[in-house]
Amino acid sequence: MNSRLAVALLSIALAAEFYALDAAATIVDVDEFAVVRNGPTIFDDSFDRNIVLNGGPGSVLPSGTNFSDGTPASYRVIGSIPETTANNGQAQLNTANGIQIGQTLETWNRHGRRVAARVDLGEHFLGDRLVRSLAVPSIVSGRYDVFLTNNTATPGRNLQIRLQQTAAGPELRFQLFDFVNNQLTVISEVPLTPAELADPQVELGFSKDSAASDVVTALYAFGSGNTFATFTGSLTALASTDSSTDVFTPTLNWAISGFETIDPIPEPSSLAVLAAAVLCSLGAIRRYAK
Repeated sequence: MNSRLAVALLSIALAAEFYALDAAATIVDVDEFAVVRNGPTIFDDSFDRNIVLNGGPGSVLPSGTNFSDGTPASYRVIGSIPETTANNGQAQLNTANGIQIGQTLETWNRHGRRVAARVDLGEHFLGDRLVRSLAVPSIVSGRYDVFLTNNTATPGRNLQIRLQQTAAGPELRFQLFDFVNNQLTVISEVPLTPAELADPQVELGFSKDSAASDVVTALYAFGSGNTFATFTGSLTALASTDSSTDVFTPTLNWAISGFETIDPIPEPSSLAVLAAAVLCSLGAIRRYAK
């Protein structure tokens, strides 16, 4: 039995680069994603098509859903996102279908795997909502989030509402990545309660009260019902931005919104430590067998 355990650990050590692709991968179903502007919903995707959005390292693909004015909407997709008509429509974010990313500010100098989709909302963004099946990443620093950004080829800023696993347990965090100054600002973070984790669905969203104001409020709710029409949760404000965390600027006064899932992959030094520990375990077992 101990020998089989040691062999299993050795297999993990040798294939640790792929551990985020297998049992430890974060899998979460996105049920509906909508954008509201000046009252009406201008974009609403329930992911009720049997298609696969295969973006590879990053491709612009038809979403299959139009804006309310009839204009076709596209996603910029990283990785592969299958959609299904089951459960009123769902898109699966699975880090096993993601693309490996290198050291970035967003991964805090860790390697990881990312699957993501985003849609250009143009100017005067006022709010979006996303409801998804509640899942807790099994890996510390594993997370999924909804984001609002003006970051493209020109470095900008990225607001995130993320549900992430930490060493102390799962939490919700509202934060700003400033790619201009290479800084991270945590605006608010709250641990999740057992009662919240007992609910099957979570809704995450951003609200911008008016085109005249740049204040963005992070909203969340836990409940049941996997469409906006049936969802039972009541949105609660997590926190709001101020002048120091404003994502809009005079030269970048527009928004891209989307959703993503990222799992970290251990650094090479961590893999070396793990491999050494496993080899020591094998040696101890062999000496014990003698």
